[in-house]
Amino acid sequence: MQRKRTVKEHLEENVHKIVDSLGYEFVGLEFDQESARSVLRVYIDSLGGIIVRDCESVSKKISRFIDEDEMVPDERFFLEVSSPGLNRPLFQLLDYERYQGKLVKIRLKSSVNGQRKFKGTLSGISEDVIHLEDENGEIHNILFGDILKGNIVFQGDLFEKQN
Repeated sequence: MQRKRTVKEHLEENVHKIVDSLGYEFVGLEFDQESARSVLRVYIDSLGGIIVRDCESVSKKISRFIDEDEMVPDERFFLEVSSPGLNRPLFQLLDYERYQGKLVKIRLKSSVNGQRKFKGTLSGISEDVIHLEDENGEIHNILFGDILKGNIVFQGDLFEKQN
């Protein structure tokens, strides 16, 4: 018997298709509770970067889909569409593979050996295990399924001269 998909999985699949159809890269989505409101945050990207007009056109298409789709509950939430920014969130195992060698922060769903937050360089991936080297050279092997949130840590100066 096939498992019933969650609303988040349903949204993720359909929002991914919408973003792709508009010519952007679907980075990921997340639901957040901020004060008394629910927020559906969608991250998009493109080779030339993202401007407000891009977010607006994607937002309109997603809003139309949400309004018409019966699987999405009538619960009110705010839709935000944005670029992933300098501290790009990592949603899928492929994201961790793509950004090997980069400095990242990872927060786990629960503590492992008394530690829940990790910061270090992505040193490799094997199957569903992420290998992270911290500033002391210690390697942490983290199961992808244990990760609550991960993101790249921006290093550098935006105004640094490019040679």
